[in-house]
Amino acid sequence: MPKNKQQKNIEIETNEIIKSSSCFEAKQNLLGFFDLLLKIDKRNNPQLYKKQFNENYKDNRSSDNTD
Repeated sequence: MPKNKQQKNIEIETNEIIKSSSCFEAKQNLLGFFDLLLKIDKRNNPQLYKKQFNENYKDNRSSDNTD
């Protein structure tokens, strides 16, 4: 039994919505995964993530500077 044109259009639109929502979910999962990896790496290697300051600029100091 052949489907009419309206039913075909509805199926195409539905498939596009499903693809776009699964694509969005996949992107969110990937971003969440890399965010988790970054947090773990920051915890394991905090020395790699310390802010570096320019010594030539006197006002650019860390808050723990006791000069």
